[in-house]
Amino acid sequence: MSISQMIRQAIADKPPGAILSSADFLSMGTRAAVDQTLFRLMKTGSIERVARGLYVAAGQHVDAPTIARAVAQKTGERLGLSPIPEPTGHLVVPTSGLTRTIQSVGHTVQFRRMSERKVQLASTAHGRTLLELWTRGMQNLTTLEIQEATSDWTTDELDRYASLIPAWLRSAIQRANAPRKSATIGLSGAYDWSNVNIKDDVLISKVLEKHKFEDVARLCFYYGVPRVKRVFKRRTFEPMTHASVSRMLSNISKGLRVAQEPIKAVQQMRPGS
Repeated sequence: MSISQMIRQAIADKPPGAILSSADFLSMGTRAAVDQTLFRLMKTGSIERVARGLYVAAGQHVDAPTIARAVAQKTGERLGLSPIPEPTGHLVVPTSGLTRTIQSVGHTVQFRRMSERKVQLASTAHGRTLLELWTRGMQNLTTLEIQEATSDWTTDELDRYASLIPAWLRSAIQRANAPRKSATIGLSGAYDWSNVNIKDDVLISKVLEKHKFEDVARLCFYYGVPRVKRVFKRRTFEPMTHASVSRMLSNISKGLRVAQEPIKAVQQMRPGS
């Protein structure tokens, strides 16, 4: 059997869509003979060129990720194993190799050189999310965007990527996913929904402005009545709101004093008091 016949048979035995390398056929003849045979098969339309030294049987569908992996296997470069689709329809593949673009069997694959950490991030879905946040940069991200991207991740999932992302992004994710003060205090609503890092006095003002008794009471239990009153005195409220909050704070103060009287009485009854 001639080398041409052997290569044709070997190609026919491959599964549909398999990418063929000229190195696959070197046991059948010299490198020059293999290259010459593959060139003739390409000229006659039996195979199509995917990249230098890589081919696929004519008319068979090959997806872009498969092309990217075949090129990387041939060159030895490391890839982000989950390529990133772009709005243009091109596929961007993070790589440890050179940046270049390959036009191949109906696909455009752009290999984009990145650091080893970024290549590792690009290999998983969560990693690609972190890579996108990193690429956008600290100045262009909001706390809400970070929270929407990472709030459903477990602590273990976040820790798994801690060594691959910059310190500023780790800190931003931790801050964005920290328990909200409104939840910690037990408020009925997320007064801090738009700002997880809201200052205490601003949160107190927001709650007083809504003047729901149960929330005002929880503020007083958490921060203490004196602090809540100080914030109340510094803020200007509508007359009805001011009157309502004033009554609430007065009643809460009285209630706390009444509740503390039995405790003081017991303390006074102790020996040595």
